[in-house]
Amino acid sequence: MKISFFTPIILVSFVFGLNPKKLPNGKNYKYIANKLSPSNDLKVIEPSQAAIISRNWLQNIIADMFSSTNQKRLKDDFNDNNLVNYDDLHIVTNINKLESYIHSSYEEKFKNKKKDILLLFLAWMPESTHGRKDALFIIVVEIDSQKKEFIIRHLVQSPFWEPSQIDSNELRLALENQNEKQNCTTINLDYLYENDLRYKLAWATWNLNMNNSKNKSI
Repeated sequence: MKISFFTPIILVSFVFGLNPKKLPNGKNYKYIANKLSPSNDLKVIEPSQAAIISRNWLQNIIADMFSSTNQKRLKDDFNDNNLVNYDDLHIVTNINKLESYIHSSYEEKFKNKKKDILLLFLAWMPESTHGRKDALFIIVVEIDSQKKEFIIRHLVQSPFWEPSQIDSNELRLALENQNEKQNCTTINLDYLYENDLRYKLAWATWNLNMNNSKNKSI
């Protein structure tokens, strides 16, 4: 199965320095999805690049955790319950799971078996208003050439992303558009939904709102 529609990239500008959630003037970073061709915001990355980005995210979470802990100690507001917030814990869990996919990709590389299933790592990098592209999500995708399925296996969000910057539903549109461009697959979100209720709830609610809007316009 050909995958020439993806454009490999070399991640340099954002690997070792990630942006905070806000600009120096206090305003949020904003990202703009490609409305004409949403899949253009998706870039193929090597497993090693996925590892570098995710480990950088993890280091930033740990650094922020210790910084926050020290501040709470100074204010005598420290306890085990506020050591790590839920969002960061969710990201750390997903980073650990991503590592297992990365190891699997290296193992498959040396098995020399006929590949009916192709494992890909993607970065979602929409345009920004601050003049640079950042990886907001890492996506693990399986392309099953026999079943002709485009399977979304795993998502990891950047600790610096938040919905006010750009809605994650724009990512879903990009994935659906990528599947359409292949013209021979069905997108499969079942595995993702079973293992991450956040996206099932967020994307299902978005679909419901879209359908309601369409019905009102008829």
